[in-house]
Amino acid sequence: MLLPVADAFPFVSISHQEIIKTEFHIGRKTTSSHSEGKYSAATRCAASLHLFVYLFLLHLFPPIKSLSLYPLAPSFSLSLHRSHRNHASHRTFIQPSIADSLHCNTLLASSMASTSSPCHSQLFCSVSFNRRHLCGRVGFTSNGARRCRRFRNGLGLSIHVRSVLNSNRRSVDGYGAEESARVLFERLFEQTQNRFAGEEPDLRVLESDLEAALMALKKKEAHLMEAERTVLLENSRLKLTKEELERQESEIEAARVRYERLEEEMKEATTKLVSQASQIEELKLSVRDRDREIDTVSYKLRLKEGEVEKMRVQLEVKSKEAVGFESELREKGRLLDEANEVLKKQEAEVEELKRALQEKEEEIEYFLGQREIDREKLRVTEANLEKQATDWLLVQEELKRLGEDAARHAEESRKTMDDFRRVKKLLNDVRSELVSSQQALASSRSKMEEQEQLLERQLNDLAEQRTSVMSYMENLKDAHTEVESERTKLRAAEAWNKELERDLKMERELINELEEELKKERTCLDQAVKEMALLKDELKSKNDEFRETSAILQVKESELVDAKLEIQRLKSEKASLQGILEEKDLELSNAKKLLEEVNQEIFDLRMLMNSKESQLIEATNMLREKDEHVRIIQNKLNKTNQKAFEAESVVERILDLTNKLVASIKDEDLNSSRPRQDEMGNQQLEELVVEPTNESRWQQKRLKNELELAKKSLKEKEMEVLAAQRAITIKDEEMKMTLARLDAKEVELKKVREEVTEDFTDLKRLYALSQERIGDKSLGDLAIEKLQLEAAQLEVEAATQALQKLAQMSRQLMKKAIQSVEADNYLSVMQSNNDKSVDSITDINNSVCLTEVKAGVARLSALTEQLVMDAGIVAVN
Repeated sequence: MLLPVADAFPFVSISHQEIIKTEFHIGRKTTSSHSEGKYSAATRCAASLHLFVYLFLLHLFPPIKSLSLYPLAPSFSLSLHRSHRNHASHRTFIQPSIADSLHCNTLLASSMASTSSPCHSQLFCSVSFNRRHLCGRVGFTSNGARRCRRFRNGLGLSIHVRSVLNSNRRSVDGYGAEESARVLFERLFEQTQNRFAGEEPDLRVLESDLEAALMALKKKEAHLMEAERTVLLENSRLKLTKEELERQESEIEAARVRYERLEEEMKEATTKLVSQASQIEELKLSVRDRDREIDTVSYKLRLKEGEVEKMRVQLEVKSKEAVGFESELREKGRLLDEANEVLKKQEAEVEELKRALQEKEEEIEYFLGQREIDREKLRVTEANLEKQATDWLLVQEELKRLGEDAARHAEESRKTMDDFRRVKKLLNDVRSELVSSQQALASSRSKMEEQEQLLERQLNDLAEQRTSVMSYMENLKDAHTEVESERTKLRAAEAWNKELERDLKMERELINELEEELKKERTCLDQAVKEMALLKDELKSKNDEFRETSAILQVKESELVDAKLEIQRLKSEKASLQGILEEKDLELSNAKKLLEEVNQEIFDLRMLMNSKESQLIEATNMLREKDEHVRIIQNKLNKTNQKAFEAESVVERILDLTNKLVASIKDEDLNSSRPRQDEMGNQQLEELVVEPTNESRWQQKRLKNELELAKKSLKEKEMEVLAAQRAITIKDEEMKMTLARLDAKEVELKKVREEVTEDFTDLKRLYALSQERIGDKSLGDLAIEKLQLEAAQLEVEAATQALQKLAQMSRQLMKKAIQSVEADNYLSVMQSNNDKSVDSITDINNSVCLTEVKAGVARLSALTEQLVMDAGIVAVN
């Protein structure tokens, strides 16, 4: 539609169709001002400018008849303000209605000064528009100094809008014409003044000026439309940031709850460490008690050494007595050799006795074979025990190492506990400072609501805080996952400890079973000793039978006296003499056997004495070794596990030596008795074969002489018989004496055996004491110590990992705090440049809070680094 000017200006025409057809996008809705009857801010501003031009033309040219403004039906408000040089710039913000109605006020202030100074005239144009849920504001101000204002949206975009009418340059975004509208209006004003002064205006120049002003206004309208679009986009972004801030607040609350849970878990860990320290002290006390027990055992060993020396002296005395007894037996052997002639008749009985002895020897051999089988079993069991002892040694060495590591880690854990307490105090301080900073932020938010100009800057701050909180939440989640992984590790370690305890119980049961088997074998040995005692009883009974035979011999001697009275009956005398000789032969054979047995017993006594001496030598060596072991134990009291192992090894060696000694003694007895018996038997047979021939010849000669000189030598024969009887009685008395001495030797042997059994029982007692003090109880305690040390190591590792995490978190917090402080400082500087008078108090409060937070975070990071260095952890950059 055209605006016809009066007859004076037929060439002036303002086309509003272009302005009406301009479309402006609000959100996603595009409206046409002509079709719907609603007009954008740019069109309304342009219409107001056209109206201003129309009024100005009416003022200049009163003959203008009419001006049709029908399309611009909505109400406009136009106000002219006259301002002086020193008046301030004005901003007009008009809130629109709910129905997207837009109002535009154009304020034109023209100074009353001369037209030669264009800086005194000012034009103020402010457009504000709003949708139902969006809020935006565009402010255009113009003053004489050509200042540049900043428009900020949610993304920090700034649009600099310079005054259109107060600059001779082009527009900032390239929308301005070569000459500004203000210059054109000044020209029009000068022309009007010239007209009133009487000069005729140049209408062509006026028309060109008006067209240039309209073109500048159109370009400014397009610029305003683009600004409106950016403002709408910023409003949508502001909505999204508000929703994200609400989500962040919920996430911050969840993070706070998790942090409290972590604090509770740390408290539980500290209580566990305290309990473990008390357990370690109890274990130290138990180790001291064991050291005292070892001292008592060493004192008992010294007493045993004195007793062994006494036994050695007694054995030397007995050896001397045995030497004297051997000399006496040799002399008696000579006398008994002369009586062999009388004992020929007893060969048959000797053979029967030999057979019985052979049967018993076979039984003894069978028993020895069984005993060797039992010994082999014992050796197998001893080998198994040695293997188990080596396994226990390895376990004890590992326990020692773990004990040393636990002692080191215990000291480190105490230091870390103090550091943890300090860290907790610092965390509480930081928390209080964070609470104060949150309160300051709440107050700043209230101020931000009152002062809407600071809303965009605070939204940027909140976005940065959101990123920091999200990173902190991620760190907390990582810490939670790491804590759960450590819990799983602890559970696995506990299960492994339970399995170790089960294995230890199984090994203890096996050891108990082996001890029961050893007891059974000892009972078998006791039975064998009893059987040997029965054999000795049988030998005693045979000695009694020999005494009876000696009494029978005395009776036969009386018969010989009767036979001498009947010398005339030579045949009867021969028969009687032959019978007597046979009886004497039997007696002599028995006497020889007795002598052989006595010799064998003497030999056995010598062997026993030698074995006792060897035992004493070995016992002295063992006692010396024990003394050395006791000295080593006294020098190494701190290493209780090694002491226990050495005591066990010493006791096992003692038992092995005693068993070997007993076995060797028995084997030597048997091996030595057999060849001696065989040699003596062969000698007796040869003597018996040789002696009868000699004796028979001598008897025949004697009988012949007696027959010839029977009458002459009756008295001589009687005297010889009496002398023979006397010699026999003497020999009988000597035999009785030897038997008495043999009985005394048997008593002494019994005493020696009893002493040996007492020594064996003493060794058993020592072994039992060592097992009780170094055995199952000590091993169980060592296993418990090992488990406790492993648990302490796991807890120390968990503490070090927690320290590492605290160090990493403190570094991240430090970086974020520095970034936030730098951003806040930048924002505060920009704020102070824009609005110093309004925001000075809030900037001071925020800067103080941020400096306090920064100092607290720096302290926390320094403390965590110190803790990490004390714990021996390398900081990860």
